Amino acid sequence: MSCPERLVLAACVLACALVASSPLSAAGNRTVLSYGDSLSVGTDLFLDGLLRGWSVRSEAVISRHASDVPPALRALGASLPPVIVVSAGTNDDPGRVSGFARIVRETLAAAGPRRCVVWATIVRPPYQGVSYDGYNRALGAIARTHANLRVLDWAAMARAHPTWFGRDGVHPTMTGYRARAAATARLVQRC
Repeated sequence: MSCPERLVLAACVLACALVASSPLSAAGNRTVLSYGDSLSVGTDLFLDGLLRGWSVRSEAVISRHASDVPPALRALGASLPPVIVVSAGTNDDPGRVSGFARIVRETLAAAGPRRCVVWATIVRPPYQGVSYDGYNRALGAIARTHANLRVLDWAAMARAHPTWFGRDGVHPTMTGYRARAAATARLVQRC
């Protein structure tokens, strides 16, 4: 093998190694992190089964706040998968729309432009007389300027199916969780 042939071979081997180790390589492009609150806990019961061939890692805890998301993603660094599903904001003050919008933008910055973020709109009764519509509008506005943000319109699904919810108006029945997971899975597959 001549020197130029060896250089070409070495370059090909190096390129293949770089692609294989890339967080967005073909081997790793079917990995999802589901990060969120109690709604993630219920949704994640079904998400893994709906995303056959995908690896779904759940980091869901009850009462998680939106402000927890950006630092958690930053802490994962290079091990952050190419798709992140977020359910956060339900436990936050809906009067702080600009703060929530800042958190969403920080989440997108932590994810980076090549990762897809799926974030569900918020469904819950008003808190201290303030609805969560401002949060949901903020998600829509940010999605219009960030191609890597996909918004799951959970609020629209909830309006169409009020029987999915119990007394608290926040947590759905198993039927609702199944539907939420199916809608989430469809958005993940489009990433």
